[in-house]
Amino acid sequence: MSTPAPMRTGLLEFLRNSSGCQFIIPVYQRNYTWDKNKEVKQFLYDLKNVLNNTYRNHFLGIMIYLDKPINYAIREYSVIDGQQRLTTTFLTLYAIRSLFKERNDDNNIKKLDGQYLTNQFIDDKNYYLKLKPLINDDDVYKKIVYGDFENITNLSSKVYENYLYIKKVIVQWIKQYTLNDILMALNRLYIVCIPLDENDNAQKIFESINATGKKLTASDLIRNFMLMNLSSDVQDEYYKNYWKSYEQLISDNPNSLESFFRFFICAKELTLIPKNSVYNSFVEWHQKVKTDNIEYIFKEIKKYAIAYNYIYSKDLNTVDKDLRLCIAEFREIQSFMPAPLLMGLMYMYIFEKNKISSKELSEIISILCTYLQRRALCNFDTSDITKVFIPLLKTLLIEIKNGRANIVEVFKRKLINENKGNSMHMPTDKELEQNILYTNMYVKSATRIFFNKLELKDNTAPVELKDLSIEHLMPQKPNAQWLEALGINEDEYNDNVHRLGNLTLASKIDNSKMSNNIWEYKNNILKKTAHLRINIPLLSIKKWNIEEIDKRTYVLINEIKKLYPYVSAKEEKILIHINKNNISVKAYFYLFDGSVEILSDSYSNIPFNKSKISLEYYSLYEQLLKDKIIEKHEEGFIFKQNYLFKSKLSNFTALSPAASFVLNNSRNGWDEWLNSKNIPLGNVKEIRSKFR
Repeated sequence: MSTPAPMRTGLLEFLRNSSGCQFIIPVYQRNYTWDKNKEVKQFLYDLKNVLNNTYRNHFLGIMIYLDKPINYAIREYSVIDGQQRLTTTFLTLYAIRSLFKERNDDNNIKKLDGQYLTNQFIDDKNYYLKLKPLINDDDVYKKIVYGDFENITNLSSKVYENYLYIKKVIVQWIKQYTLNDILMALNRLYIVCIPLDENDNAQKIFESINATGKKLTASDLIRNFMLMNLSSDVQDEYYKNYWKSYEQLISDNPNSLESFFRFFICAKELTLIPKNSVYNSFVEWHQKVKTDNIEYIFKEIKKYAIAYNYIYSKDLNTVDKDLRLCIAEFREIQSFMPAPLLMGLMYMYIFEKNKISSKELSEIISILCTYLQRRALCNFDTSDITKVFIPLLKTLLIEIKNGRANIVEVFKRKLINENKGNSMHMPTDKELEQNILYTNMYVKSATRIFFNKLELKDNTAPVELKDLSIEHLMPQKPNAQWLEALGINEDEYNDNVHRLGNLTLASKIDNSKMSNNIWEYKNNILKKTAHLRINIPLLSIKKWNIEEIDKRTYVLINEIKKLYPYVSAKEEKILIHINKNNISVKAYFYLFDGSVEILSDSYSNIPFNKSKISLEYYSLYEQLLKDKIIEKHEEGFIFKQNYLFKSKLSNFTALSPAASFVLNNSRNGWDEWLNSKNIPLGNVKEIRSKFR
């Protein structure tokens, strides 16, 4: 049977001709959001203009619905577009009905119920009411339908607020018009109905319609995609059992859910998904999942939602004891970049027992915290590391699948060892000093995280960190007393005021008391409240000056090194070299993956000739110059920092790329690189046999 053609119809005529039909607002739709002071006010304004004949009639909008026959007597109209105005229309009818009831006008109540509000000849109670609103609105709506106003607890519900507002307005109107006039005017508000059947692609139509209105988030579209083609009963069941659980575990904020689904697809597909491709990527993944059991997909998403919740929001008192401290520390850093990695690992920990232990997971999270915190303290660009975590997850999954190697060592090697010399590296102790010593550390959230951890270190006494704030020992704004006491000018003062050594923790009350006062006054306050371990060394200092700031900055940098120790994997490597006329290059050859790390001070005085080398190597040459990893030296270049060449293929090495680069010509690295005995690596069988 063909789908009925679109038709223009009055509101009441449309409802009157829908005998045996129930309008269903599917769970995948937006909540009822019309506001009494905006959209509802406009709805009533248009109705009033029809009522007083300012308008002969008025076009209210389009109604698109999916027509699903249940049996010969019952049909479901699943509303795809128009749910806001339809719900408001029913609230208007129930407001009029209540006014009939106040007048004991049972005759008109029967007419309203029989023609517009109910399917009175249907035995199935589930289809008795003409409108079945969203689950979130259903309870309040039913209480309005049955006049049970005393038991409405959600007084801020849009359904309830708008019902009261509509009734209040109509009460004013009936001073001039009859309720019959108002009902007749309602029918002069007309809509264009577009019915669809199951042969139409309702999902595509829904996406097209909503692309022109208020933009839906990817999570909205995903919810619609997953639920739209299910029967209304199954929709309700899965919405309650699964989608609501996603909102409880993650957030009911659509943007937060969108982020979760992005991380979910990243973890599943092991590739970085752009923010604007979340929905399309989800649909592609969904189509790849070969299962006739749609509930499996809902369950799988819920498992990842549980993993996400465990990492980011689960009550710490209910987190496994071995993971409690590292997860608390990770949450304080507030980073979502590693979310796919941690979701993948937490999924294994919770649902695939024996694949990863609590000790291993705890070590990995702790190393990750150190990595993120060191970079943050050095103010390294976070965009540089967005691509590091998903390949890391992929490597760990492969290692576990292929025999459960020491995954902590694999994690360290992949995250730290393999990123040495590039923009994703973990800062060394030397870099920490260079980037912290004279830097403004007050503006960095990482400083407060470090201070908190330092204060809690080996501290058995409870400390309410939320009651503390960062205090400047030498106040933020210089005054005459401080400048005179320090014997410096204002420029020098400003150069030192935000350095790490001039910052500490203090209670908010003490912070206010200390204000811009001189050192003796501040120190007395610190002595009276000497409950913070971080401040104990300050109490014996008689005079606060630039020299003391220098000393304390070095002390605190050393504490950073202890609290966030530089770690790396144990490396099986050999020292190799190329020594020829005008070339002296030393490097480490890593036997676990074939990478080659060229050491600083290695040089090649062969002119870098663009015509002899591939575009790839010449581009690399220009990039290394730009990054100051190499500098021009005589006619060639010299390495100022170590640089790691990696193999692009498994079981191959980076010997040839590294040799070709330093020799400015395409070369076979197995022939060019020599070991400590000056033997070409290609002639060392125990090494050559490891690689292709």
